[in-house]
Amino acid sequence: MIYGLGPRARRVFTTLRDRIARGDWTPGTKLPSHRDLAVEFGVAPLTMRQVLAHLEDIGLVSRRAGSGTFVREASGPAVLLLGHEPTLGAFLAEYVGRAGYRTPTACGLADALAILATDQATVLVLCDLQASAGRDGAGVLRALRSRHPQLPIAALVGALGDLSALFGTADWPLHILPNPINLGLLDELLRLMKPPTRAVD
Repeated sequence: MIYGLGPRARRVFTTLRDRIARGDWTPGTKLPSHRDLAVEFGVAPLTMRQVLAHLEDIGLVSRRAGSGTFVREASGPAVLLLGHEPTLGAFLAEYVGRAGYRTPTACGLADALAILATDQATVLVLCDLQASAGRDGAGVLRALRSRHPQLPIAALVGALGDLSALFGTADWPLHILPNPINLGLLDELLRLMKPPTRAVD
């Protein structure tokens, strides 16, 4: 998850993620060492380790002890968590993960679009409109629909009025979840996405 990264680390994270998304580094490519990357970006080695850990969290790289860090292909279905505040985001990542999904996380629209461009196994976007978009939640949904018209979207909203700008349009989200979240409804939504075998604790 990208929560907790400072501005410099976030810049490095975004740059590396975009390089992978563009195919600059193909699956199986070994990345430079974290120390070499730290020098390249002018950050501390510890900061670089944090960035690589976040890239691993969203399934873009795999760190192998004694061998290095390698670009990996995304595997297994994913639910993209968009714009959730840190506490709820961490809870949802664990909860959805237990249902058998990977849970890449994006703070905003640009992050979400970059992840979707890289991860073709995303089966659902779970978007918290208030946390992710401020006053332009409708704009976030329109942009997602424009770029990925077949991708299911679930909007987490405090009230249906939050979506009033989308009433009667093709951009209306496929699924609506109340905020605070109802776990029974979330479970049903995840079942609709046909997850793999439930993960074992």
